[in-house]
Amino acid sequence: MRELEAPFTISDGDAVIQVSEHELKEMRLFHLVFPDKRKPLNITVAERRGTGEKFWTSVPEGRQDEAEQFGRLIAVYIRSKRKT
Repeated sequence: MRELEAPFTISDGDAVIQVSEHELKEMRLFHLVFPDKRKPLNITVAERRGTGEKFWTSVPEGRQDEAEQFGRLIAVYIRSKRKT
């Protein structure tokens, strides 16, 4: 596995979100803290059974739309660091 990212921020256009990466039982988990009254969000990448397709999901489940939205922003951030 790659090294854990140092804490960083992402922006969804409306707010700056604090992100920290953690390892839990061989799973990469991203903990997001919002500047507004939203509860913190934990997300990870999972694989669909049968297809192996990867997707972002919340832990615990229930905030799937946010997981997909912010997961894409995290992926862009990590990929941009590789290019530099």
